[in-house]
Amino acid sequence: MDGFNLYREAREQYEKLIPDKTDGLVLISLFSKYREGSFSEINIISVINKVFKDQGIDSSRTEYYRNNSIILRLQESFLWRNDTKKTYQFKKYGVELCKSIEKRLIQKYNPAKIKRFFSELHRSLVENIESQGNYNEWITDHFDLRMPELVSQIEILDQQVNDSVSDFKYSIKTGNADILDVLKEIEIRLEIIKEQASELKNAFQISYDIDEILIAILESGRGVDYLENIQKVQSFHDSSRNQLEQVSRRIEKIKPRIREFIYDFNKQDFDRKTNNFIRYLLSKSIVKRDGGNKRIVFPNNIDILKIKSTDTFPRFTVVPIRDISPKLPSKIQRKQIDLEKQTELLEKTARWKNDKERITYWTNEALNEIENQGILIYSPLFFKILELDRLEIAVKTTHNIIRKIGKHHRLRLKIQIIKEPIFSDIKKGISIWQMTITKK
Repeated sequence: MDGFNLYREAREQYEKLIPDKTDGLVLISLFSKYREGSFSEINIISVINKVFKDQGIDSSRTEYYRNNSIILRLQESFLWRNDTKKTYQFKKYGVELCKSIEKRLIQKYNPAKIKRFFSELHRSLVENIESQGNYNEWITDHFDLRMPELVSQIEILDQQVNDSVSDFKYSIKTGNADILDVLKEIEIRLEIIKEQASELKNAFQISYDIDEILIAILESGRGVDYLENIQKVQSFHDSSRNQLEQVSRRIEKIKPRIREFIYDFNKQDFDRKTNNFIRYLLSKSIVKRDGGNKRIVFPNNIDILKIKSTDTFPRFTVVPIRDISPKLPSKIQRKQIDLEKQTELLEKTARWKNDKERITYWTNEALNEIENQGILIYSPLFFKILELDRLEIAVKTTHNIIRKIGKHHRLRLKIQIIKEPIFSDIKKGISIWQMTITKK
């Protein structure tokens, strides 16, 4: 596969692999009717005519040649022809293409299913570790099977946001009479999508537990054989969380624009109605003399405006005495502070902060040496950390460096591991495999 160039190969075969819109609709219609069964050429022609009619294209005198051309194109990659029975049937690639389109269109948002998937992944990973199984087999048998479904759930939410944006733009362009109702409906729909993104994010919480197990595998020294797959799982989790955050951020950017448009539309609509009303009064009202005075008479269906009301009605408000009488002071509850627990928490936080700073320091030391020298033989640095700090700091620094290299591809670094242990001269019984990090 190293010599395979996807772009070059697809460029030569594109028309055979991906049909144009008309051919694609004919293919989908045939699959919807006959699935993996057989059908005749008359059936295909009937579907072709229906597709062209739905697109508003009238029949022409070249209809015979048009139908033959479409049938021949579909036979290249999507349909088999049985010359004996004079029937047609879908090829495997045609079935796969139509089924993937069908699956994408009927898939629905289901956070409960995602939560169940993650629970099953977590349970199966724990069982794999307890039975000392092969981690790579867990990837193949469990993670790879469920990853497409997990990805599709995020894509469904993102597509719903895209549809809402398209509806918003379409409503503005068409000037729909019920545009305000449409926009309010879009705003409600976006709020629902945001809640769904939050639910899906909650369903992803178990992924943090899975990450902790994977970190423990690395810290135990058993994860070198599984390094690539561990990075694969962690990268997927990070990417999925970022995509969910992106969906929520997109919604937060769109909703204010919809509200602003509704406000401007209402203001303009109010101004328009006010101007029409004033024009109507000016054109329909008349001036009459009443003795020596002149007065304006409005059209018959408009009442005379009252400048001042002569009728006044006194109003009394009764306030019960209990509502204005002073209240007895309530006893202040003093909060008891557990000084021992507070001290323990502060010490724990200080230790965690110090560990984090030391890990960051040693990680930067390693990356700086790679940047300056172009290569880092990691074993001496590991034992140096072991000498100056604790074993936990050395292990977590190693994991942090590996995770940074896997997560940030812009670093362009490569890890090479030789499975020959190097033992520490300072602390007996501690060893690490030879690991070299170089610039690509």
